[in-house]
Order: sequence, then structure tokens, then C-alpha cells
Amino acid sequence: MLGDSVELTEGYRTWWSYIPHFIHTPGYVYAYAYGQLLALSVYRRYQERGEAFVPAYLDLLKAGGSKSPEELGRMVDCDLADPGFWDGGLTIIGETLDLAEAAARDAGRI
Repeated sequence: MLGDSVELTEGYRTWWSYIPHFIHTPGYVYAYAYGQLLALSVYRRYQERGEAFVPAYLDLLKAGGSKSPEELGRMVDCDLADPGFWDGGLTIIGETLDLAEAAARDAGRI
């Protein structure tokens, strides 16, 4: 499953069985990636708007799951159907990878 990127020691040969829904429910884990990208994209909107973003964000949190994802996004001026919205989160991921690569270079790891 992990190719040669990870060496599993004897004690971890059954690691996959600890969380069986990863194996037995195809497509299950997409929600983790979606949620992470959504959170990063909303965070980018906060970075762009600053403190003015906070009241609407608090309203979003108060709403919980009472509305559809699209309606919740609109509460903080985030259009989930707009690819540009998602680009904000992808930009943060790219910036984080750049920082990690720079740190690895500085440490002589690459």
C-alpha cells in the first residue's frame, strides 16, 4: 500500500486492520481531504479579510450542521462552486511544502 516509501517493522504489519473502514468502505477518506482543503481555503479568506472576517466566521461555527455546505460557505462569502475559492487552500499547501523543502535543504536532508 505504501510502496517502498515506508518500512513497516514486524510490530506494524497489521496496522491496516486498526481502522477497518479505510479498507472496507471505499471512498470513505475523501472527506478528510475535502475537510482539510475546505478549512485551509476558509483560512485563506480570513488572511485576506483580517478581523472583519471573524464575526461571520463565528456565525458559521454557531450554525453547525444546520445548513448545507454551500449555504454555510456563503455565510463567510465563500463560494464552494468557485475553483478560485479552492485555489486559496491549495496555495497554502504549496507555501507549506516550500517551507518544508527549504527546511530540509537547510538541514542538509535534500
